[in-house]
Amino acid sequence: MSIAYRKVKRQVINPDHTTHEAWLMQQVCPTPVAFEDFVKECMMSQGVAQAQVKGIACAMSDRLRHYLSLGHSVQIGGIGTLRPVFNAKSAESAEQLSAKCIHSVKVRFYPHKEFQETLKKMEFEDVEMLDEEE
Repeated sequence: MSIAYRKVKRQVINPDHTTHEAWLMQQVCPTPVAFEDFVKECMMSQGVAQAQVKGIACAMSDRLRHYLSLGHSVQIGGIGTLRPVFNAKSAESAEQLSAKCIHSVKVRFYPHKEFQETLKKMEFEDVEMLDEEE
C-alpha cells in the first residue's frame, strides 16, 4: 500500500514577496474510513463484540476530551501522545497577558516509536501522468 500524490503547478511566494511558478507534490487523500467500518475491523481482529469496541472507543473519546480540557497530555500505548497546545498574542507587560490573549487551541500528536517506524516505511506513488508539454 502507498500514499498517493499528484504533481501540481502553483504560484510560490518567495521570502522577498515576489512569486514564481513551481511544481509541488499534493497528497491525494482517499475517502476517510467511516467509524462503523473501523469498529468492525477492530471487532474482527480482536474477537470481541461490536458494541464493546464502540463502547470503549466512545469512552476513550470522552476521557480524552476530559483530560485534554484539563491541560493533560494523554499517552495511548502503541499510538502516541496527544497534547493540548495554544497560540497566544504577546504583550508588552506581564499584566497585559491573560486567557483573552489566546487565539487558537489545538491538539498536537506525537507518534509512538512503533507508529513512527510505520511512517518511515510508507511508500509513495504518483497517481497522475504529466503531459509532455507542461
